Amino acid sequence: MPREEAESSTSSRSREVLFGSSARMRPLKTEKDPPSYGAQHCQDAIWEGGNKVLPPLWQSYKLVDGKISYQDDTLSMVSWNRPLPGVRLDALGQLVVVGCEWHISPAGRSYFVNHNSRSTSWKKPTPERPPGSLMPECTIEGHSHCIWSLACLGTSSNLLSASEDCSIWQWKIDGEPVGKPLNCHGAQIGSMAVSPDETMVVSGSTDGRLRLWDIKKGSMVGDPWEGHDDQVKCLDWSPNALEIASGSEDGTIRRWDTDTGRQIAPPIETGHGWVNAVKYSPRSDKFMSCGHDETICVWSKDGQMLIKIKGHDGKVTSLCWSKDGAYIFSASFDHTIRKWRLIDGKELVVLRGHTNAVRSLCLSPNESHIVSASNDYSVLIWDLETNRQVGENSLLHNDELTAVVMSPDGKYIASAGLDAKVYIWSMEAALKQGSTDDANAKLDVKFKRRPIPLRDDFASRPIVSKQSMNNRGVGRYGNDFFGNDMKNASASPVNPLSVFRKLFGTLHVGTRPRNSPRARPREPRHWNPNLFFVGISRRPVEVAPCREEDRYGITPETDAEAAAAMERTDGSETNSSMQPVQPAEEVEESQERPMKIPGSSGGTGEISCEVNCCGFFFGRRRSTSHQP
Repeated sequence: MPREEAESSTSSRSREVLFGSSARMRPLKTEKDPPSYGAQHCQDAIWEGGNKVLPPLWQSYKLVDGKISYQDDTLSMVSWNRPLPGVRLDALGQLVVVGCEWHISPAGRSYFVNHNSRSTSWKKPTPERPPGSLMPECTIEGHSHCIWSLACLGTSSNLLSASEDCSIWQWKIDGEPVGKPLNCHGAQIGSMAVSPDETMVVSGSTDGRLRLWDIKKGSMVGDPWEGHDDQVKCLDWSPNALEIASGSEDGTIRRWDTDTGRQIAPPIETGHGWVNAVKYSPRSDKFMSCGHDETICVWSKDGQMLIKIKGHDGKVTSLCWSKDGAYIFSASFDHTIRKWRLIDGKELVVLRGHTNAVRSLCLSPNESHIVSASNDYSVLIWDLETNRQVGENSLLHNDELTAVVMSPDGKYIASAGLDAKVYIWSMEAALKQGSTDDANAKLDVKFKRRPIPLRDDFASRPIVSKQSMNNRGVGRYGNDFFGNDMKNASASPVNPLSVFRKLFGTLHVGTRPRNSPRARPREPRHWNPNLFFVGISRRPVEVAPCREEDRYGITPETDAEAAAAMERTDGSETNSSMQPVQPAEEVEESQERPMKIPGSSGGTGEISCEVNCCGFFFGRRRSTSHQP
């Protein structure tokens, strides 16, 4: 029944006979304990027929492309590998607990290997519940096989569950069964739908037939409805109560008259492969479907496709409408829930949080939240205003989930799956815990800021020059770009605290009582400029030497000119400092101002020339001596 990838290698009716046949092999009862850890090696099977036939309570299914899948009916698990002792049967990610494997014993019974604890067990491994996770209000047990469909009755607040064990049960919200179960006598039930007046329920089975049931009487109405060529996977009752739509693994949608049980229109070839879900719009004027082709199709009442929506990256498994019919919600094997606008098929929201395929969806009565059930053993609640998960912890099962519904008053959530149990959750408690988790998460974010370093930490940090800071991240030039190679620096860093003590050693900060006498003012401190370090981070500029003939701005005087100048100054040495300076011969773009400087004795002295050229001053002195 839970085969999600296969087409049966036999007809539907032959599967029904096989399931209920007493000639079917049963597993051997001799095995009390599973094979020990480390004994997972290839060996011969000891069940009847050995390695040439399938183990007891196993079935094989042939795919469209010729591949074969294998199903263990006891655990409702599917494998792509032929079940033989020593062969690993689980696919990547199929088991939620990491480090576990699925094997089969030589006698034909599935068991699990846990590499974390180095142990084996007949039971499927389940993840540990996080501390403080919400527990269900009630756990309902009664089915013996996987539960595939759930429905709530608004008038009585009772719950209906349809199972692979060929029965439909009615339960009170506290888990007490109501009446006797509806028995299909060997036909596994994979889907059901309740009439708007909640007096009837229709079921779809693996034999491709539909059956109508009277809920109050607990009996089937008329004969089964025939038409599909394969298993019926989904059903929906129109809101106007006039017709029922069914989707099948044969790829078709068929519509039925609720009074006569006859088809009211030709079957619709959807192109989905398997039709996983079908839903009428709130006005019953259209319906939508989804399947293995990863698309959503919207159909008119006459069977014409109105729009085809693409966007999921995996098989689409579940659908629901908004109350106004303007939006569509979908779940998929790509682990996401998505919201679409009907008029143009635009994707509006993608909700991510599950770690495995999402199998079922339901919308709260006030449309404020949407609830999802997944193969990752969890139920998640999503706030449609913020488009985020409510809280951090999910509602956990012990196995994969296949169905989830909400009571019409929005107080309870019911979920079920492969463990054949129905869990009842309080919506109020889940939202309250979610708000607490969100508040704690905000506090964690608030106090996870970078801590402020203490003063001791600051004092122990090395001083990093501004040049070194500028060089960080500049791999092209390196640290020696400005002439300071930091790679070979071995000097210990200067402690800035010692510098501060030298500068501000006499400054004290403290507190004193209000009525205490004033402290004596201290003498002003004289600043010592030698304590301030001045560094130059650039190399000195090297200037190329000029030519000898360009060193002066004027032409050097000859010996004759120098002797004539000495004769002009003869006899006036004592008053030479008082004489005005005589202008010298002008030179282009330069000036020369010669002056006589008296020497230490009366007969000696110096002649000085000063030249100003291009903002530079050049001086030249020549000593003179007076001969009597």
